[in-house]
Amino acid sequence: MQHPDTPLNALWLLAAERAHAAIVTLTRRGFSVIGVELANPARPTLRIEPSAQCQGLLERGEAAWFSFGPRDPQGERREGQFALDGCRVIWTAPL
Repeated sequence: MQHPDTPLNALWLLAAERAHAAIVTLTRRGFSVIGVELANPARPTLRIEPSAQCQGLLERGEAAWFSFGPRDPQGERREGQFALDGCRVIWTAPL
């Protein structure tokens, strides 16, 4: 007998597969993944370490700044993002 939530499980499996594919691609491109969030199965979020490659993505228009935060113990911050393999990839950098 199938559990009635099986279609929902399929969404979570698809999210995990997307995250896996994106992590493989990011690894090949030299990025370091430091977090994975599957709260929204339609679009997993991967957090990467900021790097010079992130700046290159911004300069080529392949990524954008999307959030600016208040001063915290580390100072003011901003977050960049780009899409990859059905996932949102984000990083945090100082202003």
